[in-house]
This record gives sequence, structure tokens and C-alpha cells, in this order.
Amino acid sequence: MTPLDSVRLLGADQQHIVTRAQLIEHGVPSGTIAHRLRPGGPWQRVLPRVICLQSGRLTAHQRLRAALSYAAPKGERPRPGAVLLTGLAVLADAGLTGAGHPSDIEVVDVLIPAGRRVASRDFVRVHRAPARASGLPAGFERDDGLWSVSVGRALADVAPHLTSGRQFRALCAEATQRRLCERADLLTRLLGGPSTTAALPHVQQVADELTCGIYSIAESEARELLRRGGLPEPLWNPVLMLDGRFLAIPDAFWPQACVALEIDSRAWHLRPADYERTLTRGNRLAAARLPVVRATPHQLRTDAATVLRELRTLLATGPHGPYHRLSWARQRIG
Repeated sequence: MTPLDSVRLLGADQQHIVTRAQLIEHGVPSGTIAHRLRPGGPWQRVLPRVICLQSGRLTAHQRLRAALSYAAPKGERPRPGAVLLTGLAVLADAGLTGAGHPSDIEVVDVLIPAGRRVASRDFVRVHRAPARASGLPAGFERDDGLWSVSVGRALADVAPHLTSGRQFRALCAEATQRRLCERADLLTRLLGGPSTTAALPHVQQVADELTCGIYSIAESEARELLRRGGLPEPLWNPVLMLDGRFLAIPDAFWPQACVALEIDSRAWHLRPADYERTLTRGNRLAAARLPVVRATPHQLRTDAATVLRELRTLLATGPHGPYHRLSWARQRIG
């Protein structure tokens, strides 16, 4: 078998992405490498020390593999303990709608140990694990065979690079709603990372919302509306008990007046079953003779005065229903 035959087998195993060190290891002379990388040649240089054994546009997977190969220790293949994918590539692979399609990811984020010296280059953005860490966090193998960080870590890494605070809030809300990361873990990662990240306004807002029990963009926008309208802060997603038995978890609840706010929209519920549970919850509250103000996100944006007026009236005339039989508790962050 010739060196080029050996390289073809290697390329087939690695989606045609190899390093210069691997080519040399397989016996390909430097002159042959340079000749094949000439303008119009069959190979192309993707990143320093990283070569694609094809011409033309790279696939999304090839870009990810190339980024990992570039950030891996010189002469080594990418491995979980040396380099991991992070950022939007991880979030898109997890199916978060706010991250876009994997093929649309322009910047590939990679995580390396603190002591490594690798600079961001071209479409690769390098993140370093905290200096106090002994190495990289445990990685997860994706369906495509590459290794990445957890969704919570990916959210924390991408936070400083998103220009839209709303996009970041939507990503965090979707990730926690779908149980792709635990709320407590996400909160720890956002506040326990670099101080520059924790100080970002959109990071502080997400941390505040997670702490008070807000888990969706719709609830976040409702909270802003209530504040502008001068209404008291409700409990968000509390567990309500009637005679010691579970009753419901409304989106917002004012315990002093026993008034609930339910935000109804399929757009903000990820599955039809989520929307049906919202309707069932509202019916249970109504059956217990507790007043429920229902509104869609569209109504909150276009007819806020009506919603606020209805809430003010109910809050001023409460407590309502069997308030003496009710108890409530905040959900634990987890």
C-alpha cells in the first residue's frame, strides 16, 4: 500500500479532514503535500496544520472536525480530554431552535485546557477552561462521533458573543424547558464563570429569572409588562396546594389576592402536550373558583392595558376563592 493509499483510508475515516502531522506520519513527503495544496490542486488548506483531502466547500461536519483538529495538541488526533466542541454548534446539534441549523453556524467554538496555547483563527473561536480546573469537563459523544461539552456549558461559553440578549434568553429558556440542562447547573455556570460574563446584562437577567422561577420568554416579557404597569411582583410557577393536595402550577400567582395569570400560546410551548397541559391547568384553577387572567404573548404586546386593568381589579378585590384552604411553595431550582 502506497502512502497515498494509506492516506485515503485515513481520510475516509475522518471525513477527509487530516493534519499535516498525520500525512507525514503516513509517509507522505512534504513536497507531495505542497504539490497537492497548490492552487487548483486536489487538496486544500483549511486551517494552520489542517488539510482537507478534497476541493470545494466544506460540509458542516468537516468544519467542526477541522476546528477540533486545529485546536488539538500538535500531532494528536482530537480527543475528549484535549479539546471539545462548545457554543452554538453544540446548541444547534441539540436542536435548540434559537441556535439555527448546524449548517448555518459561522463560528465554531472549541474548549481547550487552561494551559494550552492556541489562538482563535479564521472560523475557530477558542475558549479555555478555568485555570482552577485540572482539565476539561466530561464530554459527550455526539451522533456524528465528535465530542462536545454539555448544553449548559455551551450556553455559558456563547453568552459573551451573542449580540441579542433576547436570543440568549430564548436559548436558555428552551434548554431548561426541554430538560437539556438543569436550571441549577445553568445558573452555576453563568455566575461561576469569568466575572466579565457574569456581569453582562443579559446573563444577569437570565440568572435573575431562573432564581425567581421564570422559565420562558413569554413569562419574561409578562414580568416586564407587570413592572411597567406598577403591579406587585407575583410568584412565578409556584406549586399550589388545595387542602394539602396538589392543585396546579400557574405561570404567575399573587398569593395575597389568590389571582393567577396564564400565558396561552402554542408558539411558547414546545410540544402540543405542553399547550394542552396549560389549558388543563387553567381549568383546574377555575374549577377551584380562583380567578385566572388568560392572555397570549400577542395580547401582552398589543393590548397590555386591558390585561393590566383586569389584573388590577382582581388584585384590589381579593382574596378570592377558597383562599383559606390554599398553600403554596416556590419550586426548587434544579
